[in-house]
Amino acid sequence: MLANFLDGSWVRAGRVWAALMLALLASGCTSFGAAQLVSAPLGAEVINLEDDTNLGTTPVRVWWQARSGDPRYISVRFQKEGFQDKVTAFWVNMRHGSKDSALSNAVQVKVELDKKRGAR
Repeated sequence: MLANFLDGSWVRAGRVWAALMLALLASGCTSFGAAQLVSAPLGAEVINLEDDTNLGTTPVRVWWQARSGDPRYISVRFQKEGFQDKVTAFWVNMRHGSKDSALSNAVQVKVELDKKRGAR
């Protein structure tokens, strides 16, 4: 064994191992997070304020993915005719290894919409 170490095979094996680990770290891992968005009353449109996309109508379950496991700060607007728009923000933990796992463990975000003045 000492002879193998001295002839450099351990050094070469160590270099190969280090190169493999570096490649794995550089490729990164995809992680997922999700939220169940609910409003009272139901039926509000949910708009992602980051890019103005419509995420759906409450109740709606939404997922995000990231190259790192860092939590993601999400800002959304709930809007429904006859009610005041409501903006809320929340953190989504990107700790799940798959979209399905994230959706099964979605954090619940619930907002109560106030009627507009003069609305019935």
